[in-house]
Amino acid sequence: ALQSLCSFACFPAPTLQFAMASSTAVANSTAGGSSSSSAHGGCAPEQDSAAVASEPPGKRRKKESLAKLSQLSEEDKRTFLLKMLKADMSGATDRVDKSWCMPDLTADGRTADAGSGFNFDFRTRRIELTGEAWGELAKACRIVFALDGSSWMPCGAKPRCLAERLASAVFAQHTEGASFDPARSGAEWWAQVRQSGHSEEAIQFHWDTDEVAVEQHGVNVHPHLSTVTYLTSCGAPTLIVDRHNSVRPAESAAAHGPIESGLLSYPQEGKHVVFDGQLLHGTVPRAGPNASGERITFLVNVWLNHRPSGCRRVTKALARRLGSVDLGVLVAAGTPLSEVRGGCSSAGAGGDRPRSPDALEVVFSRCEGAGATEAPRHRLVVPLPELGPSGATELIRWPRESAAGLWATDP
Repeated sequence: ALQSLCSFACFPAPTLQFAMASSTAVANSTAGGSSSSSAHGGCAPEQDSAAVASEPPGKRRKKESLAKLSQLSEEDKRTFLLKMLKADMSGATDRVDKSWCMPDLTADGRTADAGSGFNFDFRTRRIELTGEAWGELAKACRIVFALDGSSWMPCGAKPRCLAERLASAVFAQHTEGASFDPARSGAEWWAQVRQSGHSEEAIQFHWDTDEVAVEQHGVNVHPHLSTVTYLTSCGAPTLIVDRHNSVRPAESAAAHGPIESGLLSYPQEGKHVVFDGQLLHGTVPRAGPNASGERITFLVNVWLNHRPSGCRRVTKALARRLGSVDLGVLVAAGTPLSEVRGGCSSAGAGGDRPRSPDALEVVFSRCEGAGATEAPRHRLVVPLPELGPSGATELIRWPRESAAGLWATDP
């Protein structure tokens, strides 16, 4: 369990070895036995009952948790350790977010009027990191992915780690010249780590939303921009299509209709993709030119005049594990998008590639698991162009006669 967890989340082995050894010692003590003789010169010291009774509740709870650990299977130990580390390092994530409030929305469903010059178009940039920064960022991504959830980087705050520094740089790059309140704005960031070709590599199609706004107020609140930064050059491509979400989940039919354009991005180390935060996106279950390996992405959403519910800054203890803040980060110019036609029966003018023999057709809903049957279900159908070159970023145009569209599922 220790080796599996270290390789998966990159926690230092000594920390987990101490936790595992402590769990065995506490379990033996709880059962009335002795701990390892090598730890106490051949015998276990007697415990002072008064001292035990005076222990802080938090310390007693940790001992009880460690005692349970030795009784679990290897897989359950790994899961249990992750849960303990998440609670210990990330803080209580299930507490009520008292500072959250429902934002006022503009006529087009935005949390702020960022100005007429704000750019919502598809585009790419290059993320340039110095020295060993790519390796440190990959380790940070594995850790935050294992702990689950997203984190907050307030506008103007001083970064405490490499991950926060990159999130801050992305926010600054895409909000230059925009109108917003810095005190209520910032970057929401998280990571995805998937094994290429694995059954769980796919990322379901979805719209990025503030879940509490949906569940408590019946309104879809989206970031101004969504971004994807690839740390590796393998795995499934990302597809974004020009279907905006409805303002209210109950009016899901407003999100349906034909699709005329989209962006298909194949992973490439350092590539940074930017798009309107109201657009539908996910991964395409097709093998790219580099099909095997670890697919790692660093995701940043740009929020103006609003912080999504439950999204808080990482603790100082966790930040120390998320890469050195002293490593250099630069958001540089990207490459122009190549335009292709989707749904063509043969190659067209300008070297357009023909349609692939198979089209993407998926059914999805806002939530999975419990309650998913009550959520509106959508059917996405898009004819795909042939497999693009490694690292390609393609702006797809679907002709009106194509079948590309987002529709309600059949009753």
